[in-house]
Amino acid sequence: MKLCIIGHPVSHSLSPAIYGRFFERMGIDATYEAVDILPDEFAEEITSVAEHFDGFNVTIPFKEKIIAHVVSQVEPPLSAINCVFERRGYNTDWVGFGKPLLERSIEEPVMIIGAGGAARAVIFFLRKAGVKRIELLNRTLSRAEKIKEEFEILGRFEISVFPFESIREVASRSMSIVNASSLGMNGEETGITSEELVGKSLVYDLIYWKTPLIELSHNCGVETVLDGRDMLLHQALENLKIWGLPSGDVFEKTFWEVVR
Repeated sequence: MKLCIIGHPVSHSLSPAIYGRFFERMGIDATYEAVDILPDEFAEEITSVAEHFDGFNVTIPFKEKIIAHVVSQVEPPLSAINCVFERRGYNTDWVGFGKPLLERSIEEPVMIIGAGGAARAVIFFLRKAGVKRIELLNRTLSRAEKIKEEFEILGRFEISVFPFESIREVASRSMSIVNASSLGMNGEETGITSEELVGKSLVYDLIYWKTPLIELSHNCGVETVLDGRDMLLHQALENLKIWGLPSGDVFEKTFWEVVR
C-alpha cells in the first residue's frame, strides 16, 4: 500500500517517520511519504496523487480545497477533509482533537485562533461536546464570518467573530484557548501575554512541538496544556482504521518514540 501526506509546507511533518517505523516493526507492506504541493499547482497535482497513492493525509492549506476532488464522507458543516482512501474523503481531525478532552471539562468561553480546516474540526467537536460560546479570531475576517454562518445555532451554539488585533482583549475574558492556526510553527509569538494566561483552564495548541504559546502557558500555571501531539496520535489511529491497517498499543509506543 502506498500512502502519503500532502500539504505546503510539509517537510516538518512527523508522519512519514511515525508510519514508516510502525510499518517496519509490524512487517506491513506499506510506504508513507511527504508530498509538497505548491498552492497554485494543487488542481493539477492532486490528480497525480490520487492515481499513484492508495490513501493520503491532507494538511495546511488544502483541507478545504480537497473536497472538490474526492467523494466526501464528511458530515456537514465540517467541510474539511484530512484523510483520503480510495478517493473517499474523511475527517479524523475532529476525533483526534476531541479524544484528549473527553475526560476534561471545557470551561467557556472558548477562544479559537484560526478559521481554516483545523478550526472547523475544533468547532465541530466543541459543538458536539455541548460547548455554547465560541470567540473566533482570524486575520481574514470573512473566513471567520463564514464559519459563524455555517456552524452557529442561535440560542444553543453562539460564535462571536473578532479581528486578530483583538487577541489580547478576547484572551483575557476566555477560559479556554485553542490555537488552530499555523501561528507559532516558526517560533512566532501569538501576542498573548502572561497577563492574559494566568487563571486559564485550558490552552491547546494544535502545532505539535513547543511553541511560544505552549511554553508561556506552562510558565503561567495554566491548568491543562495540550499540544498537537495528542491530536496527531488520535487522528492517526483513526486513519489506520480507515486504511484497514492494524494499530493498537504497538502504534502508540512507536508514535511516542518518534515524537518525544
